[in-house]
Amino acid sequence: MNGYFENKVAVVTGAASGIGLGITEKLLKNGAMAVFMGDLKEETLTKESERLGNEYPGRVHPVMTDVTKPDDVKKLISAAKDFDGHLDFVFNNAGTGLTLPTEKITFEIWKFIIDLNVMGVIYGTYTAIPIMREQGFGHIINTGSLGGLVPAAYQAVYAASKSAVITMTECLQYELENEGLHFSVFCPGNVRTSIFGGLTPPSDSISVEEAVDYIFRGLENKELIIVFPQFGRDIDALYRENRHEFDKWARQIAAERRENYRTKGSYC
Repeated sequence: MNGYFENKVAVVTGAASGIGLGITEKLLKNGAMAVFMGDLKEETLTKESERLGNEYPGRVHPVMTDVTKPDDVKKLISAAKDFDGHLDFVFNNAGTGLTLPTEKITFEIWKFIIDLNVMGVIYGTYTAIPIMREQGFGHIINTGSLGGLVPAAYQAVYAASKSAVITMTECLQYELENEGLHFSVFCPGNVRTSIFGGLTPPSDSISVEEAVDYIFRGLENKELIIVFPQFGRDIDALYRENRHEFDKWARQIAAERRENYRTKGSYC
């Protein structure tokens, strides 16, 4: 690592598990001055923050946070800014996956996903921007998905939410980079986290540790869109460069998921 994260103050939402926890650990290992861990699950947040606090005394700060509530997000980000007078990184990571047949999708589900996956990111981003503009630096990192870059059957709601996050992040980079701000959005394929619930993760899935390594390499290079693993990069390229072949792949995935729902009641 090139020292990009040393002596920095960071906020991570969804920080008590999965990729968010992996990001928190990586920040601490790479010399972050303080990491403010936002999460809604109090028991898990307490457990993980205490574990990390024992290893990195004085550098771990848990804050109960519901990212669908703007006041909660403001409280989290303000606490980080007040710690040492600067805010260097905000990882808007909290979110959830969803893969369901259309007939099971309700407007309530749409609203839940948009509130969490989109508005939660918007609250974090637009709360941090004025602070970072005033100080003249800062890096905002949003969690997208390969599903937000390429379409897949049974993921219309999830893909729509992640597409919004990706496009918003891109727009802000071009608008605010001349003021010293940086924006990144990372777009994972399958990562072995609780996002799969009780299902067996697909064979192409990677570990959280591998995912975080991809993310941090991209951030050090200030990459705008970080896609991983290689399979994800290949599918993204196929979608953009050879739509005919991509369509064949996407229809194969649709057929497999359709059969899995018919025979197993789940998509994988």
